Amino acid sequence: MIKYEQSELYPYYRICRYIGIFCIQYISSKDRFRLRRSLICYVVHLAMQIYLVACMVSLVTFWTFCFKSEMTATGNHYERFVLFSALLIQFVQNAWLIWLQDLQMRIVRQLEFYKRKYLLTVHLLLPKRLLVFLVIFNIIYFGNFLKFCVTDWFVNISGWFTLSTLGFPLRALISSFIQGTYVCLIHVARHLLLSNQNQLTALVHQLQRPKRSCNDILRLRACLDLHDRLLYLCTDEISLVYGFSIWLCVLFSSLDATSILYIIMVSKSDKTVLKRIILIAIWLSPTFVTSATALMSDTVHVQANKTAKILAKIPRTGSGLDRMVEKFLLKNLRQQPILTAYGFFALDKSTLFKLFTAIFTYMVILVQFKEMENSTKSLQKS
Repeated sequence: MIKYEQSELYPYYRICRYIGIFCIQYISSKDRFRLRRSLICYVVHLAMQIYLVACMVSLVTFWTFCFKSEMTATGNHYERFVLFSALLIQFVQNAWLIWLQDLQMRIVRQLEFYKRKYLLTVHLLLPKRLLVFLVIFNIIYFGNFLKFCVTDWFVNISGWFTLSTLGFPLRALISSFIQGTYVCLIHVARHLLLSNQNQLTALVHQLQRPKRSCNDILRLRACLDLHDRLLYLCTDEISLVYGFSIWLCVLFSSLDATSILYIIMVSKSDKTVLKRIILIAIWLSPTFVTSATALMSDTVHVQANKTAKILAKIPRTGSGLDRMVEKFLLKNLRQQPILTAYGFFALDKSTLFKLFTAIFTYMVILVQFKEMENSTKSLQKS
């Protein structure tokens, strides 16, 4: 039998423990996970929170240092506001996840139990590939950030302010692995739904025969019960724990992407078009990760909807089985969004449209303020 330490998701649990947001540990003797409320984990969490608060204080203290003249006061203040938001959002995100550790533990235990029971022979490739991608992404993003600091900020501004800006790539690092853990968990949930639907398909073929056995009906009831439990896990528990974090990531992505696009628009550069595109892609990579997270959430919703299509193929005979199936189908017609950003909005393909709309709106506001500022300066000179 497969063991928990061989689970594809185990590296994510360990990383979350190392960065102080999820104190989970696998106990091999008892063959189960438990919360490891160790002093080291809480010291890491506390140190990170203190650092983020210190960064916010330092940022406010050196708020007007090295404002760029080509960006106008509007762009400079907005850039600093985005940096401050990154630190504040990460502080809240860390506190939220460490507060809901017990609920996270229940989610992990439940999914790992279902994975062992129903996906024993299934080898998930996404978690390992995603882990490699996240490591490469963070190396590139952090390297680009340090290069920017060395060539610009270390030369022109206070060292204390530069130290505080390191909270920006730290936010990208922590948030990326939080989103990575979330994606892996819902990936397991999607495969569980798929496995359950394969069993339902086989049962539907058997129930289409004139004679129906009680065993087939009991198995059908068990499959529908598993479907309901998986949806409850996603809509109530995963959306509560990780939905709030994803909402913070979407909120920050709209601010971050707007700031980057605005800076690119007003700044002059002697770089080639290809180098500018690569640089923009690197700076926008956290936004791409958040967008991919929303798209992965949509796959769970799509997969869950297939259950009703399978059940609709069962012929009606006027028996109790029909009432059970009709009740399930009626409940699915009223089904709320499966994965949400803490209830603010559904995490699906529409999230990309909401994100794009927010970025466009912020860009329009920034451009309007920039034009008003330029007009005011022109009037003052005249």
